[in-house]
Amino acid sequence: MSNRRTVIPGEFIAEGIKGGKNTYTEEGKVYSKIYGFTDVSEDIIKVLPNKTKYVPKPTEKVIGIIKGFDFRNWYLDINSPYDARLPISLHPEYIESGELAEHLEIGDTVIAEIVSVGNDQDVDVKMDGKGLKKLEGGKIIEISPSKVPRVIGKNASMISVLKKETKCNIYVGQNGRVWIRGEVDEVKRATEAIKLIEEKAHTSGLTDKIKEFLQN
Repeated sequence: MSNRRTVIPGEFIAEGIKGGKNTYTEEGKVYSKIYGFTDVSEDIIKVLPNKTKYVPKPTEKVIGIIKGFDFRNWYLDINSPYDARLPISLHPEYIESGELAEHLEIGDTVIAEIVSVGNDQDVDVKMDGKGLKKLEGGKIIEISPSKVPRVIGKNASMISVLKKETKCNIYVGQNGRVWIRGEVDEVKRATEAIKLIEEKAHTSGLTDKIKEFLQN
Protein backbone atom coordinates (compact mmCIF):
# COMPACT_ATOMS: atom_id res chain seq x y z
CA MET A 1 0.00 0.00 0.00
CA SER A 2 1.46 3.35 -1.04
CA ASN A 3 1.71 5.98 1.65
CA ARG A 4 -0.24 8.56 -0.33
CA ARG A 5 -2.84 8.07 -3.03
CA THR A 6 -6.01 9.86 -4.04
CA VAL A 7 -9.27 8.33 -2.83
CA ILE A 8 -12.97 9.14 -3.09
CA PRO A 9 -15.81 8.82 -0.53
CA GLY A 10 -16.66 5.18 0.14
CA GLU A 11 -13.47 3.81 -1.43
CA PHE A 12 -11.74 0.87 0.27
CA ILE A 13 -8.29 1.99 1.35
CA ALA A 14 -6.82 -0.60 3.71
CA GLU A 15 -7.28 -3.74 5.77
CA GLY A 16 -5.56 -4.90 8.94
CA ILE A 17 -4.71 -1.36 10.04
CA LYS A 18 -6.47 1.12 12.30
CA GLY A 19 -8.51 3.82 10.58
CA GLY A 20 -7.95 7.44 11.59
CA LYS A 21 -9.36 10.82 10.64
CA ASN A 22 -11.91 10.93 7.78
CA THR A 23 -12.24 7.13 7.60
CA TYR A 24 -14.74 4.49 8.75
CA THR A 25 -14.29 0.76 9.34
CA GLU A 26 -16.59 -2.10 8.40
CA GLU A 27 -15.70 -5.76 9.05
CA GLY A 28 -12.04 -4.88 9.52
CA LYS A 29 -11.83 -2.90 6.27
CA VAL A 30 -11.10 0.83 6.25
CA TYR A 31 -12.92 3.16 3.85
CA SER A 32 -12.61 6.85 3.08
CA LYS A 33 -15.28 9.33 4.17
CA ILE A 34 -14.06 12.13 1.90
CA TYR A 35 -12.27 12.99 -1.33
CA GLY A 36 -8.62 13.37 -0.44
CA PHE A 37 -5.36 11.46 -0.14
CA THR A 38 -4.24 8.73 2.24
CA ASP A 39 -1.63 9.28 4.91
CA VAL A 40 -0.10 6.39 6.90
CA SER A 41 1.75 6.94 10.15
CA GLU A 42 2.27 4.84 13.30
CA ASP A 43 0.05 1.99 12.04
CA ILE A 44 -2.87 4.37 11.49
CA ILE A 45 -4.25 5.35 8.09
CA LYS A 46 -6.14 8.60 7.69
CA VAL A 47 -7.42 10.66 4.78
CA LEU A 48 -6.41 14.29 4.40
CA PRO A 49 -8.69 16.66 2.46
CA ASN A 50 -7.54 17.35 -1.07
CA LYS A 51 -8.91 20.88 -1.01
CA THR A 52 -7.67 23.89 0.88
CA LYS A 53 -9.86 26.82 1.77
CA TYR A 54 -9.37 30.09 -0.08
CA VAL A 55 -7.44 32.91 1.61
CA PRO A 56 -8.79 36.17 0.11
CA LYS A 57 -6.46 38.83 -1.33
CA PRO A 58 -7.35 42.28 -2.71
CA THR A 59 -8.02 42.55 -6.48
CA GLU A 60 -8.71 38.81 -6.86
CA LYS A 61 -11.98 37.88 -8.56
CA VAL A 62 -14.08 35.21 -6.89
CA ILE A 63 -17.36 33.40 -7.35
CA GLY A 64 -19.54 34.10 -4.33
CA ILE A 65 -22.92 32.77 -3.20
CA ILE A 66 -25.33 35.11 -1.43
CA LYS A 67 -26.07 33.71 2.03
CA GLY A 68 -27.77 36.66 3.70
CA PHE A 69 -28.35 40.42 3.76
CA ASP A 70 -29.40 43.33 5.95
CA PHE A 71 -30.50 46.86 5.06
CA ARG A 72 -27.22 47.93 3.45
CA ASN A 73 -25.10 44.81 2.77
CA TRP A 74 -25.18 41.36 1.26
CA TYR A 75 -23.09 38.60 2.82
CA LEU A 76 -21.34 36.09 0.57
CA ASP A 77 -19.91 32.62 0.98
CA ILE A 78 -16.60 32.83 -0.92
CA ASN A 79 -15.31 29.31 -0.12
CA SER A 80 -13.19 30.74 2.66
CA PRO A 81 -13.19 30.56 6.47
CA TYR A 82 -14.37 34.18 6.25
CA ASP A 83 -17.58 35.48 4.69
CA ALA A 84 -17.46 38.58 2.52
CA ARG A 85 -19.57 41.73 2.67
CA LEU A 86 -20.93 43.42 -0.44
CA PRO A 87 -22.17 46.94 0.42
CA ILE A 88 -24.96 48.39 -1.72
CA SER A 89 -22.57 51.24 -2.58
CA LEU A 90 -20.36 48.72 -4.41
CA HIS A 91 -23.18 47.22 -6.48
CA PRO A 92 -23.34 48.51 -10.08
CA GLU A 93 -26.96 49.69 -9.72
CA TYR A 94 -28.40 52.35 -7.45
CA ILE A 95 -30.27 50.59 -4.66
CA GLU A 96 -32.35 52.05 -1.87
CA SER A 97 -31.61 50.79 1.63
CA GLY A 98 -33.85 47.81 2.40
CA GLU A 99 -34.42 46.83 -1.24
CA LEU A 100 -31.52 44.41 -1.54
CA ALA A 101 -33.64 41.28 -2.05
CA GLU A 102 -35.07 42.80 -5.24
CA HIS A 103 -31.61 42.65 -6.82
CA LEU A 104 -29.76 39.69 -5.25
CA GLU A 105 -31.47 36.92 -3.34
CA ILE A 106 -30.12 34.21 -1.05
CA GLY A 107 -28.63 31.49 -3.23
CA ASP A 108 -27.75 33.78 -6.14
CA THR A 109 -24.24 33.38 -7.54
CA VAL A 110 -22.05 36.34 -8.52
CA ILE A 111 -18.60 37.24 -9.75
CA ALA A 112 -17.14 39.77 -7.32
CA GLU A 113 -13.75 41.33 -6.67
CA ILE A 114 -12.01 41.42 -3.29
CA VAL A 115 -11.63 45.06 -2.25
CA SER A 116 -10.03 44.74 1.16
CA VAL A 117 -9.18 42.26 3.89
CA GLY A 118 -9.06 43.71 7.41
CA ASN A 119 -6.89 42.70 10.35
CA ASP A 120 -9.86 40.79 11.78
CA GLN A 121 -10.36 39.09 8.39
CA ASP A 122 -13.28 41.35 7.53
CA VAL A 123 -13.59 40.94 3.77
CA ASP A 124 -15.26 43.50 1.51
CA VAL A 125 -16.06 42.81 -2.15
CA LYS A 126 -17.45 44.85 -5.02
CA MET A 127 -19.51 44.23 -8.15
CA ASP A 128 -19.14 47.63 -9.80
CA GLY A 129 -16.33 46.70 -12.17
CA LYS A 130 -15.64 45.11 -15.55
CA GLY A 131 -16.72 41.48 -15.75
CA LEU A 132 -18.36 41.53 -12.31
CA LYS A 133 -21.96 40.35 -12.48
CA LYS A 134 -24.67 37.97 -11.38
CA LEU A 135 -24.32 34.54 -12.99
CA GLU A 136 -27.44 33.16 -14.65
CA GLY A 137 -27.98 29.40 -14.93
CA GLY A 138 -25.07 27.04 -15.34
CA LYS A 139 -23.36 24.81 -12.83
CA ILE A 140 -20.83 25.50 -10.09
CA ILE A 141 -18.08 23.02 -9.23
CA GLU A 142 -15.30 23.42 -6.69
CA ILE A 143 -11.61 22.63 -6.98
CA SER A 144 -8.65 23.30 -4.72
CA PRO A 145 -7.80 27.02 -4.96
CA SER A 146 -4.16 26.02 -5.37
CA LYS A 147 -5.05 24.30 -8.66
CA VAL A 148 -6.74 27.36 -10.22
CA PRO A 149 -3.59 28.45 -12.16
CA ARG A 150 -3.41 24.97 -13.72
CA VAL A 151 -7.04 25.11 -14.87
CA ILE A 152 -6.44 28.52 -16.44
CA GLY A 153 -3.05 27.57 -17.88
CA LYS A 154 -0.12 29.66 -19.06
CA ASN A 155 -1.46 32.56 -21.15
CA ALA A 156 -4.95 31.06 -20.63
CA SER A 157 -3.99 28.03 -22.74
CA MET A 158 -5.88 25.43 -20.69
CA ILE A 159 -9.11 27.39 -20.26
CA SER A 160 -9.08 28.15 -24.00
CA VAL A 161 -8.92 24.42 -24.77
CA LEU A 162 -11.79 23.72 -22.36
CA LYS A 163 -14.00 26.39 -23.90
CA LYS A 164 -13.18 25.47 -27.50
CA GLU A 165 -13.63 21.71 -27.16
CA THR A 166 -16.84 21.85 -25.07
CA LYS A 167 -18.36 25.08 -26.45
CA CYS A 168 -19.21 26.02 -22.86
CA ASN A 169 -19.02 29.36 -21.11
CA ILE A 170 -16.54 28.83 -18.27
CA TYR A 171 -15.36 31.19 -15.56
CA VAL A 172 -12.74 30.23 -12.96
CA GLY A 173 -12.76 32.16 -9.69
CA GLN A 174 -9.56 32.52 -7.69
CA ASN A 175 -11.39 30.96 -4.76
CA GLY A 176 -11.61 27.56 -6.46
CA ARG A 177 -15.16 27.82 -7.78
CA VAL A 178 -15.74 27.22 -11.47
CA TRP A 179 -18.93 28.22 -13.31
CA ILE A 180 -19.86 26.22 -16.41
CA ARG A 181 -22.82 26.83 -18.72
CA GLY A 182 -23.62 24.96 -21.91
CA GLU A 183 -25.32 21.86 -23.28
CA VAL A 184 -25.84 19.23 -20.57
CA ASP A 185 -23.48 16.67 -22.12
CA GLU A 186 -20.81 19.31 -22.75
CA VAL A 187 -21.04 20.61 -19.18
CA LYS A 188 -20.48 17.05 -17.99
CA ARG A 189 -17.43 16.69 -20.26
CA ALA A 190 -16.03 20.01 -19.07
CA THR A 191 -16.55 18.98 -15.45
CA GLU A 192 -14.73 15.68 -16.00
CA ALA A 193 -11.86 17.47 -17.73
CA ILE A 194 -11.49 20.03 -14.92
CA LYS A 195 -11.48 17.32 -12.27
CA LEU A 196 -8.83 15.51 -14.29
CA ILE A 197 -6.73 18.68 -14.42
CA GLU A 198 -7.02 18.99 -10.64
CA GLU A 199 -5.97 15.37 -10.16
CA LYS A 200 -3.07 15.51 -12.64
CA ALA A 201 -1.94 19.08 -11.95
CA HIS A 202 1.58 17.93 -11.13
CA THR A 203 2.16 16.30 -14.55
CA SER A 204 3.83 17.89 -17.58
CA GLY A 205 2.22 18.30 -21.00
CA LEU A 206 -1.20 18.45 -19.35
CA THR A 207 -2.81 20.86 -21.82
CA ASP A 208 -2.22 18.45 -24.72
CA LYS A 209 -3.47 15.53 -22.62
CA ILE A 210 -6.69 17.35 -21.76
CA LYS A 211 -7.23 18.31 -25.41
CA GLU A 212 -6.82 14.67 -26.41
CA PHE A 213 -9.16 13.58 -23.59
CA LEU A 214 -11.90 15.93 -24.80
CA GLN A 215 -11.46 15.08 -28.48
CA ASN A 216 -11.66 11.35 -27.81
